[in-house]
Amino acid sequence: MNSLAQVYDREFRVRGLRQQGWGRGLMAVAVLIWLWLGYLLLFPFSVDQGANFRSVECESRAFHQNGKFAVSYHTDEGERCDAERDWGPMTAGLLLSLPFAVLGTGLYVSGTSMLRTAAYAADIARLNATKEA
Repeated sequence: MNSLAQVYDREFRVRGLRQQGWGRGLMAVAVLIWLWLGYLLLFPFSVDQGANFRSVECESRAFHQNGKFAVSYHTDEGERCDAERDWGPMTAGLLLSLPFAVLGTGLYVSGTSMLRTAAYAADIARLNATKEA
């Protein structure tokens, strides 16, 4: 392989590694958002109640049940707890994470296929070189 081809091969591999790195980073951002949303949904929390600094303990959004059957979070836990962990911001966080996840997956897959293609081309060149020798 001549030196120009080696330079191109090295740059091709570096681009593939760079794309994989960006893909991992973007997927990590999406996973962090999902972990935060999971925390908001699964863990109980407390809410400060007015000027007398009394706090109210609230069950998690996922595991609430005041009576024998869970009716709704607003009914079981009250208006203050319901307002503190509203569905709107959590849904917005989920929608915000989707472009990070999709773009990160695409970049990671593209970078991996670039590296596999470079390895395949190097193997073919090596086989041709041993065949000619």
